Amino acid sequence: MVIGIIGGGLSGTLTAIHLLQNAPSGTTICLVEQDRYRMHRGVAYGSQLPFQPLNVPAASMSLFPDKPDDFYTWLAEHQHKYGRHLRLPVRETDFIPRHIFGDYLKARLLEAEARKGQGVTFSRVYDEAVAVKREEAAFRIELGNGEAIQADKVVLAFGNFPPANLPIPHQEFYQSDLYVASPWSAKALANLPAEAPVLLIGSSLTMVDLVGSLQAQGHKGKVYVVSRHGLLPQPCDPDTPYPLKINLPLRDGLSALEAFRFIRREINRAEANGYTWRDVLDALRDDIPAVWQAFSASEKKAFLRHLRPYWETHRHRMPASSAALLQQLRIEGQLEVIAASIVDIQQIGERACVTLKPRKRAHQEQLTVTRVINCTGPQSDFAKIKAPLVRQLLADGMMMPDELKLGLVTTPGGALQGKAGHPIAGLYTLGPSRKGMLYESTALREIRQQAHDLAQELTRRNSAWVKAQQAI
Repeated sequence: MVIGIIGGGLSGTLTAIHLLQNAPSGTTICLVEQDRYRMHRGVAYGSQLPFQPLNVPAASMSLFPDKPDDFYTWLAEHQHKYGRHLRLPVRETDFIPRHIFGDYLKARLLEAEARKGQGVTFSRVYDEAVAVKREEAAFRIELGNGEAIQADKVVLAFGNFPPANLPIPHQEFYQSDLYVASPWSAKALANLPAEAPVLLIGSSLTMVDLVGSLQAQGHKGKVYVVSRHGLLPQPCDPDTPYPLKINLPLRDGLSALEAFRFIRREINRAEANGYTWRDVLDALRDDIPAVWQAFSASEKKAFLRHLRPYWETHRHRMPASSAALLQQLRIEGQLEVIAASIVDIQQIGERACVTLKPRKRAHQEQLTVTRVINCTGPQSDFAKIKAPLVRQLLADGMMMPDELKLGLVTTPGGALQGKAGHPIAGLYTLGPSRKGMLYESTALREIRQQAHDLAQELTRRNSAWVKAQQAI
């Protein structure tokens, strides 16, 4: 039995780890990743920005649901290697640089590889998977170099795609050297004069990392942050009490407004008992997929239209130190957060002229900056993703975007649903591509559980295959 995993980031590597730990003899696991540096790191933990801490404290970053202290234990053992990056001794409440977590992920993969069972084979393939074709009961993974891998099962661990460009009139600006489409690249801040004004489109956690990275490299120029609502991520509070257990009144036809009002009541009750709103949101975390699936299509749209920005800024929080940095820069006038829509961007000489429509105002305004960096968040509309593999799978009807353009249509177990409306047997996905079905599907906590469950599903099928082969 051959299992092909396409994508060597967090989702793909975690799936490989669980398979290596449990796969029966006769299993071959192929992990395909075109970028050598991102193998076992992906975009999230392979960034080369000078400032990029995790957004969750060390004590909550284990790869394994049943070993909640695993990352902190590993970190305490290896902290002496990171004297330049950590305050020693490391604490459970510290927010650790992302590249260190990438080292931990790679280390656990290497350990699983060293301990794999007899008759289990593991290989890394450094190439782009450009197509996955169905061949009777198996698949053919076609690579960019013209070679192919025959696989019985395939896992699509896409991870996050680069942000989409905004629909401005002067699309040629996106070919300019003044524009950075991928905020996670080291080139995002390369050769930037210290006094140069910068525009960051979007006020997400990625924006926070860019602001911190600008400060880390001594940038003194003005930084403009533009997003439609002008909302910043809320700060984390790792010292809050352990989350409450909340029983949601789930039912078909639940409205987004009803859910919002329920959460507000729970927050009021929690605060009266010495807890915080953070505790309530954390306590709801595991129930979010069920809440999302209880919404009708119209209620999901209502949530995305009216409540999503507020939910996202409270659910995906930044370290308190990052919040303090942003606040200080705003007080000093170096950072300006603007609630506005981008109307157009043009290159005029060596500058970018940006036209804005401020929120709740009739008139437009203009900014002139030296660099524009897209921090709007990953592209999730698969119909617009230009990766050859995505285009081929869509064209062949082997996967289907969800109607809200958040990800792909899958079964509860992560099997892809094809254009004909039926699951594609043996073809799976996990992580951000499942957001349309689960909503919460982008953070470590959700991905680690999906990887565990998917590996168990694949292992069960492997075991049945081995027994069948032995009976022949």
